[in-house]
Amino acid sequence: MDVIIENVDSFKALVPRAPQQAIEPPAIHAYDSFCENIALKVVLKVLLSSVDKIVKVQIANKVEQEIALIEQQVMRAGGGPVTSADLAQMTQYVRRTVSELLD
Repeated sequence: MDVIIENVDSFKALVPRAPQQAIEPPAIHAYDSFCENIALKVVLKVLLSSVDKIVKVQIANKVEQEIALIEQQVMRAGGGPVTSADLAQMTQYVRRTVSELLD
């Protein structure tokens, strides 16, 4: 305390501190569909590892039914922004992923 009292005059003579700049918040993490897809595949693989072969065949058949329904809905809607090539690529991706998960 005595040291502070002795140096009050020198403290008063110090240049004032520059105002601290506001710290920018970290950038919001953008949506990462790749990581989400990998995470979903891992979860599905774990869940499906305990399923027997008959149920896996039923799941594969249900996926094929859903793909057919999606194809029909897109075609009925006139295609919109989804081209037939895009639709084929999407359905092929789904089929391949399901096949990988069920093997």
